[in-house]
Amino acid sequence: MSKGRKMAAAAATVFMLALGALMTPAPASAETLLGDELTEEVGSTTTLGGGDHFFVKYGNDAAFGIVWGTEEVENNVYFVVIKTRYLGLAQVYDSDGDILEEDHAITVKTMYAVKLDSIIEFDDADGNGVLQYQRAFNDVAGNFSETYTGPETTYKKVDLNTAWSASDVEFVENDGDMSWSFDLSAGNLSYTMLYENATEEVGDQVLNNLTLSFNLEASKAQVDNASLPQWRITVTTGPLGALTFIYPERLDDMQVNGNVIKYDVKWDQVIDGWDFDPANENPMLLMEMHGIVGHFLTPLMAKWMNMRTLSHMNAVGAMEADSTQGTVEVNETTGELPSVKKLTATKLTFGSDWTKIGVLTWVDDVTVDGEPEKVTAQIMAGHRVLAFGDEPYVRFEGFVTLTGLTFPGGALVVHDPTFSADVLVDFDLAEDRKIPVTLIGIAAAMAIIVIVAIAILVTSGDKPKKGLKDGYDKGRSSRPGEWERYYNKK
Repeated sequence: MSKGRKMAAAAATVFMLALGALMTPAPASAETLLGDELTEEVGSTTTLGGGDHFFVKYGNDAAFGIVWGTEEVENNVYFVVIKTRYLGLAQVYDSDGDILEEDHAITVKTMYAVKLDSIIEFDDADGNGVLQYQRAFNDVAGNFSETYTGPETTYKKVDLNTAWSASDVEFVENDGDMSWSFDLSAGNLSYTMLYENATEEVGDQVLNNLTLSFNLEASKAQVDNASLPQWRITVTTGPLGALTFIYPERLDDMQVNGNVIKYDVKWDQVIDGWDFDPANENPMLLMEMHGIVGHFLTPLMAKWMNMRTLSHMNAVGAMEADSTQGTVEVNETTGELPSVKKLTATKLTFGSDWTKIGVLTWVDDVTVDGEPEKVTAQIMAGHRVLAFGDEPYVRFEGFVTLTGLTFPGGALVVHDPTFSADVLVDFDLAEDRKIPVTLIGIAAAMAIIVIVAIAILVTSGDKPKKGLKDGYDKGRSSRPGEWERYYNKK
């Protein structure tokens, strides 16, 4: 098997299992919260490596929540977002200027998951608050190597792939606003030595406890006169009748009314009992996070919809942040940064020109041994991910990123980030037309990126079309898509 195919197989498994979370029926114990629209889902899962999970789901269109490891299936903690983003309406023409399809609704299925990978002890030799290092990306296995290279000493780390204990979920509803709260904790976590001269026998030789306290919130509000993009898509017939995308032209935006559903995941992370190496002169801890942003493409989408279409619409997505060297954007072309980017603003934004995937924010204050200190954020890399499914022409495209938050060293470290997103739902257009798709925005809390996947599902309205030509398969572009054929792949 070629290197690309091996990497594809590994990454495809992650994507398939993750996307399967959206289509898997809720267990019998799931509680309906907002009519038949919003439900809770709790229990074992195979998503993102398996373990347990807690999701809040909006029909089959969206879900957000958390996946974690158990005694039976050890795993990291993942913050997961799966949602449908709306890119606008397309008017599809051929190269002669004849209409092929009107009011083609373009939606993008987005899966965004962020993994808490590890905690690393390092010596901040230059005193700038970040760890200068690199981890090579293995495109065969589809992950980062276990080798840390750089001018500053990394002493040891704790791998967060472990068994987590979960408390009961507490649900509160107040005037239509909903919140869910629970804790995950792991204790007596062993160190892995990264420095050959590190002192192994320090303290009790384990991280005594790491506790993550979650508060998931959801609310809904009315919005009027929101702008919705409109596109003119031109296609041409190529060899064997294949349609070739030419270029999308941005038309005047439509004004729509609808609702905004907003999700926030806030969490406190408490690191208790780290044993610092006695030779470490300026000890700090790095909470390292991994993720993937990807794009799910299938034969069931419109023939003209492909990565090139999304690129010209600036809808592929990227991560953006402000650093000491100016604005930095991370996507599939970034690679390993020659030097770590230290952030100056407490925000990471994920999205494209018109739609947002989510925003991670955090306070730059952290409490260390009862004293106020400062948090620093950093970005290290972004690499392309390409995976192929078992079905012909089914593929995932995107990027994997590497980021982290650093804290001054101490026996007790307490910090609280937040991840948020909001999206218009239930659009009403002019001329009494309604878009035949239901959208939801979701947020799951987290620092950087993530594993995120973007999948494309295209539907169209019921309005009769005119001027259709033999070479344009309108039926293919307007089918809702048999997602279950792909979600449950193992």
